[in-house]
Amino acid sequence: MEKQDLFDLNIEEVLDGWEVYHAIREFIANALDEQTLTNTENIKIFEDGQNRWHIKDCGRGIRDIHFTQNENDEKTTANNLIGRFGVGLKDALAVLHRHRKQVQIVSPYVNVTLKMAKKNGFDINTLHAQFSPLISDVHGTEIIISGVTKSDINAAKALFLCFNNQMQIESTKYGEVYSLDNGKGAIYMNGVKVAEEDNFLFSYNITGMTEATKKKVIN
Repeated sequence: MEKQDLFDLNIEEVLDGWEVYHAIREFIANALDEQTLTNTENIKIFEDGQNRWHIKDCGRGIRDIHFTQNENDEKTTANNLIGRFGVGLKDALAVLHRHRKQVQIVSPYVNVTLKMAKKNGFDINTLHAQFSPLISDVHGTEIIISGVTKSDINAAKALFLCFNNQMQIESTKYGEVYSLDNGKGAIYMNGVKVAEEDNFLFSYNITGMTEATKKKVIN
């Protein structure tokens, strides 16, 4: 895809049931998957002096092609990844825009913000990715979000096993057994929480998913 000043994301209003932390979850999941795929150092999540939150990986860097709605072959074939199809980025951007949060995405290949603009050839406005000149000395992918709170970030991080202080009790070919999560039994799939159960004695991380189970994971 040739770079343009504006690229139509073909989105109006979506995912009314998603809160801000659901969008942040998608960014964290993408960063963790890139860490796994590239075997690079741990992702970083931090607040800067301007009250903006950063989610940064040290992987290959997002490209303009990733703003199209297209299944990611790596995510459909690789094991132990959180996202299964690689289509959550646009959803997350749309949700944050709906909540009036400002987002910037930078990598060695893109410098992107969001803008509502008229859809080419139609009298409607849709969400567009606005490409600006590249920023030098950027490595990996960095998502910069303005207007979110520490509570939003913590709510998103709480959905990931790697950020929770749960003791591993046992490991099998199907997954792992952990201690309770704040007194509740959590069910994880490849490290991301999908449910909580008050009556469970342990928490479970399912890693050996069947093909039928994979098809039910929509991210």
